[in-house]
Amino acid sequence: MLRCLSLLAAFGVTASLLAGCSSKAPPPCPSVFVLGDADKLTQFKSGGGRDITDVDFTAEFQGYKGECGYDAGEGSKLTFYVSFSVARGPANTTRKANFQYFVAVPYFYPNPAAKAIFPVTVEFPEGNSYVRHDDQPVSLTIPVAPGDDLHKYEVYIGFQETQEQLDYNRESKQRR
Repeated sequence: MLRCLSLLAAFGVTASLLAGCSSKAPPPCPSVFVLGDADKLTQFKSGGGRDITDVDFTAEFQGYKGECGYDAGEGSKLTFYVSFSVARGPANTTRKANFQYFVAVPYFYPNPAAKAIFPVTVEFPEGNSYVRHDDQPVSLTIPVAPGDDLHKYEVYIGFQETQEQLDYNRESKQRR
């Protein structure tokens, strides 16, 4: 019986030590989302046509992976690795696709630092009309204090689109 009590007492001490450590643990990483209306991009050639033959290229988020750490002096540090699939359309004569995507933390809006825009250029090799593009890593530091609730610092990524492109995405989703 004494042996069991000793183990329980040791477990109680370990549990309270762990509980003490958890209160000083760094905050968790913020949640990251691909914005639903900006997860796909269809670029049409210049002019009025908007059917399949007028598509310059389409791009779609294939995913992202990230790393997250915490520096008590600076806050939560995130590094994103974003990948896209890009398809050349019938109207593409340059074998290139130029577009932009953003990383935003709405909590900091309207501060301009709440959103960063990143340009991407993709070249289609001869004979290929499809490219998977892994972009350069993007780093982001969110100034948070220990114990701060990181749910309010949600991070959104998406294509930087015109109103016409957003409307096209929304209409396309309604047709599905």
